[in-house]
Amino acid sequence: MKSKNLFIVMALTAIGLMTVSGCKLSEGDFQEEINETEMRYMNENGDFRMPDNGDDAHLAMDGITIGSDKVKALSIDWIHDTVTIEAYDGTDVVVSEVSDKELNENISMCYSLSPEGELKILFCKPNTVMEKGTVIAKHLFVRVPRTVKLDKLAVDGMSNTLQMVGVSSRDLDLKGLSSSVQIDECELGKMEVGMNCSLTVEARFKQLPDKIELNSTGCFAVLYVPGDAGMTIDVDGYCSKINSDLPIVRNGKKRVIGDGHCKVVAKRMCTALKIRTGYPEEWGTELWEVDDDVHID
Repeated sequence: MKSKNLFIVMALTAIGLMTVSGCKLSEGDFQEEINETEMRYMNENGDFRMPDNGDDAHLAMDGITIGSDKVKALSIDWIHDTVTIEAYDGTDVVVSEVSDKELNENISMCYSLSPEGELKILFCKPNTVMEKGTVIAKHLFVRVPRTVKLDKLAVDGMSNTLQMVGVSSRDLDLKGLSSSVQIDECELGKMEVGMNCSLTVEARFKQLPDKIELNSTGCFAVLYVPGDAGMTIDVDGYCSKINSDLPIVRNGKKRVIGDGHCKVVAKRMCTALKIRTGYPEEWGTELWEVDDDVHID
């Protein structure tokens, strides 16, 4: 987020998406959650302010390397640019950041590790305040041993892209204002994505989670699943559409695929969900091609 203007642009983008889809914007929880997110990262003058995640945050200009036996959960608060989390054949959790700008103590990432094993990674020092337009782009890289299954993985931010490859977590919780999410062959127990607007999700699974929750206004999602996948789809919103390679059976207000094992809940407004078998030839090719052959009444 570079300034309050960016917040306004992204909010208008979400309204534009809803207008194109014929969806009406109403007051309520949506506006309250935007205000909460806005206040978290801005002070009254519209300047950038990081949340206060405790006094035990340490500067990490040279990156972080921590034994995986000490890390049970991962929490990331990243404001601008890309977050890449990937599994690898190592024994430590390794974290680093890259930017085109020279990093100093005021704009380098910080971290803390709780006695319970929660590793928190912050975009910069807690409660840092920057002038409008001074928030730089930084790419965060997190490498987690392939043998580790986290209890929880949480990512929060304003305007960023999240890429996850081969990571295992019992609980995945993604929050923020506007984001693009790519998940590739991750082993997840529960996946919850709660962005305020302009959310795109692409995920391919060898094994589906027990539950997937998409909670965003202006959400476009493509799920690549095995040919024998089982899903129960419950859409609670407006202008919602589903397009699936697999046969769908109607059961009341729900839509069932196969044995219905994975519960998919799509909330908010203007949700378009695609279910594809196999692997995508290229990420992003299907996101904006919304088909109309299956509707949710």
